[in-house]
Amino acid sequence: MKKIRKVYVAGPANAARSAMVRRLKANGLSDDQIDTWEEDELPILDQTALRSYLRKSNPDQIYITTGPWGNALDRRQRSGTYMAEAMLGPVQLIHEAMYAGVKKLLFVASHQVYGNCPVLPIAEEDLGFGRHEQLRDAIAPAHMAGIRMCEGYTHEFHDVLGLQYRSVVVSNLYGPEDPADAHRASELEALMRHIHQAKTFKLSSVNIRSNGFRRADWLYVDDMAEACIRVMEMTESKHRNFTKLNRSHINVGSGRTHTTLELAEAVARVVGYKGGLKVESGIEDDTQDFVLDTHRIRGTGWEPEVDLETGLAHMYRDYRQKARKLASA
Repeated sequence: MKKIRKVYVAGPANAARSAMVRRLKANGLSDDQIDTWEEDELPILDQTALRSYLRKSNPDQIYITTGPWGNALDRRQRSGTYMAEAMLGPVQLIHEAMYAGVKKLLFVASHQVYGNCPVLPIAEEDLGFGRHEQLRDAIAPAHMAGIRMCEGYTHEFHDVLGLQYRSVVVSNLYGPEDPADAHRASELEALMRHIHQAKTFKLSSVNIRSNGFRRADWLYVDDMAEACIRVMEMTESKHRNFTKLNRSHINVGSGRTHTTLELAEAVARVVGYKGGLKVESGIEDDTQDFVLDTHRIRGTGWEPEVDLETGLAHMYRDYRQKARKLASA
């Protein structure tokens, strides 16, 4: 990473942001060159504070990481808050970055921006054609706005200001350092806690609230971060080879799918739980199968390095450390 003075990694304190910081350091940046701010220090919904920070620090690059989108119940109950957090913060940051003269920015969008697509794997060209179900309505338009805003500002101001605002769409992310809040826990984190508790209390079996058949793509956060850095650092000519107007984003995923039952079995092996795993065959899963078409990001030479069980082991180690801290508090 040549001649980088300051990088701002925006977003809540979660696994994605922590991974971005780790990978930036692994690529040669120091702590002093990387800014992260907690919500009470620099609320990105506070336009005045955000504008002041960007104009004083003038970062060379900004990464906007997505927040933890919680479980299905939380998304239903707080759909308005989810939409506000997902849309107003990133869109305002993209807008203020342009006015502050920040040349390079990468927006990390959730795969939920696609909605339910009838054909798998989901390619970049499918954006805007999926059906947005109730659970994703709060997120899909917000992340669509972020992608289109990066695309629009680059098209409008590249020749005048040299802007290179790019975006990626990532699959389900998992890894250490996600918040321990049960209400905001992801599907995988909730599953890990459920199986850990079953082991702790020596339960003979665990009920998995799923029919076990839904397939999904899971990507370890450090692999995601490395792909983001690769996209950010691409030359303009190379980036144009992988994108075009109205398809300016690049998918980032593992390219592999696991059923909910296979995921639970992998978690059980990592946790060391020997009991049974019982699915509920009579219920219908909230979301459909999904896997991203990742041939473009793989065409850059990037490949995910962390397999599912290795990533789960890192995540479980972090989960146990947080559990011990809570117990001793």
